[in-house]
Amino acid sequence: SSVQVWGDWGLPKCSLIGLKTRMSMASLLNLCSSWRFALLLVLLPGMSHCWGDYMTEVTTYCYEKLMTDASCCKDQKIPQGVKSQSVFRDGAAWSCGSAAQTGACRDAQVGQRGEDLLWWPEGADCSTPRILFVHGGGWQRHGPKEASYDILAAKLSLVTGASVLVPDYPLVPVGDYSYILRYLSSAWTWLSDHGANSEDCSLAPTPPLFLAGDSSGAASAMSLLLKLQGQASLPPADGFFAFSPWINLKCDTPTYYSNAFAAVDDVVGKEFVGDILFRGPPRNNSDSLRGLALQYLGGQKALLTDPHASPFYATEAQLASLPPVYFAVSGTEILGGDAVIMANRLASRGVAAYLDIFPGMWHGFPQHSEGCGSGKELWQGSLALSHAGDFVSQITERLHASGNGGKLPGSGQRTPRTTVHYPHPAQEAPWVSISPLTLGFIELELPAASTASANEPFQSSPVVAPPQPAPPSDSSQLSLVAPRALPQETNCQQDLIGAAMTGFLGGSLFSIVLVVSVSWFLSRRAHGELPDWIPAFLKHPFENYIDEKRNDGYGSSAEDYSRATSYKLTRNDPVRSDQKTTLRDTSYFGGFFS
Repeated sequence: SSVQVWGDWGLPKCSLIGLKTRMSMASLLNLCSSWRFALLLVLLPGMSHCWGDYMTEVTTYCYEKLMTDASCCKDQKIPQGVKSQSVFRDGAAWSCGSAAQTGACRDAQVGQRGEDLLWWPEGADCSTPRILFVHGGGWQRHGPKEASYDILAAKLSLVTGASVLVPDYPLVPVGDYSYILRYLSSAWTWLSDHGANSEDCSLAPTPPLFLAGDSSGAASAMSLLLKLQGQASLPPADGFFAFSPWINLKCDTPTYYSNAFAAVDDVVGKEFVGDILFRGPPRNNSDSLRGLALQYLGGQKALLTDPHASPFYATEAQLASLPPVYFAVSGTEILGGDAVIMANRLASRGVAAYLDIFPGMWHGFPQHSEGCGSGKELWQGSLALSHAGDFVSQITERLHASGNGGKLPGSGQRTPRTTVHYPHPAQEAPWVSISPLTLGFIELELPAASTASANEPFQSSPVVAPPQPAPPSDSSQLSLVAPRALPQETNCQQDLIGAAMTGFLGGSLFSIVLVVSVSWFLSRRAHGELPDWIPAFLKHPFENYIDEKRNDGYGSSAEDYSRATSYKLTRNDPVRSDQKTTLRDTSYFGGFFS
């Protein structure tokens, strides 16, 4: 038999993780006779809490499972009150060949593909809002019925009260960015004309339409969102939401470093911090994900920063016309910065942006709302789903009641509505009580010169865009000083070399001047040829010192005064035997520098 122990310490596992090794019974007996066993008896009573001191029990359980299998333990229960149907659209079929076939793909489901999945709540009709959800998987894996995406779509349909279509888009290498975007555009067109149970609703008024996705699917969904701008042939989206979006395909967001996975040594073993799903060093993670993105982009490096292909780099003008956005992201995943930065950029352009951050979670945590099989709810995952439902339902209600051409007003805020949800380790609940997401749209007054009518195309941000940095003579509306413009091209290496050479030459010149000055002074002093403008305390430093000692330390008697004056060292004094060394040394250095 054998037991699992902690790394090199030989300590039992602390509720989770650690570098596990296998120890035979003989080795265990040897351990019991060693000093480690004594240490174990001392530490064991306090080890049962370990991660539980900072995390909830269900989070710790999920960590244990995910550290063993990063793709494990996703939600499995289809909620009641929703129905589903496979959708076969014209021209949507594609083939996922096996490794030995042409057009091979890396997904487990090979063969004929292109079967979309539609979910809708009971009682849905043509007026029910609709969502196109694009699944993740690095564009190389998964489908509408894989990796529990069917469960996720069913739950979204329930909490949003909307019909949810999950397209089975062609995976890389069968499809690439352009092919996938065309496929999603076709699915969007179909969804705008069909409601629950694939009912033809083309003659009915178009209900509120939403785009959504998770991970890499969020990037493709946002690319479609940008494409819909100015496309008269395609209906616009009324909202966008995403879970753990990966939208910076260049993969250089700061959280790749700040949220990197790391092991922290403790006296009882190892604790782990950071992203538990992407455990490589920051540079490796960036390179690996960038490699996936390049395959999606057909190897075109220029598209890594293309405003449509990599939505993180969308222009300010493109962002200003987007509909409201909701992001739910882990506070400890390496991709977290994508959503945080994008939410701030959107809000700065007047777009209503809502951001939920969940510290301690992992990439794609809403798919673990059932607690990874622990039997307890992971409230962070459930809350992200619930807030997505609030986002869709409140926009839908507002659109139905809106008098502005059936569209939403812009946001009056310039920062995203951000909430950070910290868990309470002693309770299976957050520190702050959970509440619904409240959008709180603000009606904005149009400029006086505007003559826009309700029938004209709606601009999602009627307020004036923030002014650009103005020259000092201009009265800018911004209270902050604009940053100084940098040169177009800089060479850090040349700058460093120039600074080093300047410092070296300056230091050398100063040293030469100092040495020459000191040598001149000592030489002139040794020969009694110091100019009159030299202060007396520099001409006769020892005499001044003795005078001070005489006044401060010696008495006022004639004997004390006589003893004090016998130590005067001037050039005209006779040289006593006990001062020869000092005078020789002084004459030596004076002669050397003269």
